[in-house]
Amino acid sequence: MNTQEVKAGLRQELKNLREALSLAQRENAASNAELKIIDLPEWKRAKVVCLYASFKEELPTLQFLQKVLATEKKCVLPKVNSQGEPELYIVENFRDLELSPLEILEPKKNCTLISPAQIDFFLVPGIGFDRLGHRLGHGSGFYDRLLSQANPSAFFLGYCYDFQVVPAIPFEAHDIGMHAVVTPTQIIYIKPA
Repeated sequence: MNTQEVKAGLRQELKNLREALSLAQRENAASNAELKIIDLPEWKRAKVVCLYASFKEELPTLQFLQKVLATEKKCVLPKVNSQGEPELYIVENFRDLELSPLEILEPKKNCTLISPAQIDFFLVPGIGFDRLGHRLGHGSGFYDRLLSQANPSAFFLGYCYDFQVVPAIPFEAHDIGMHAVVTPTQIIYIKPA
């Protein structure tokens, strides 16, 4: 099997496991992961944070987003522009969000655009991660393109269920690695190579 076939098989296997979780299991897992995030020194230092609105059976983020909006941190969310490229917008409350055509909550057009280079901390979704910081996304390269524009001092935190941390993710030259991965039960810091 080639790399793309391996990734496709792993994507389907991990999506199936996510779909088997109940809403209560997902919400409990998210609460536990959130507690780990807010204790991170990188989170505490961050003034501008990029979150995302969870979709379908992803580890939920909406309660965390609501809590962050009530803090002093500047909260930013991604949006896909008309050319299919990532853009970031400052979000001040839930009224700043609308459903995209894919039914993902994203910033409205009247929100303020911000450069990825201004973000201190990125919470990054993924279908899978490994202990080397490799990430398996949906295959469009959205987050790889976004994170490639980040400030070198920015912190990238993968966010997932425990079962989404797998022994190995196929890694290609354009893939952007994480600095750490958080799950409901652990924080995995990635040692630099």
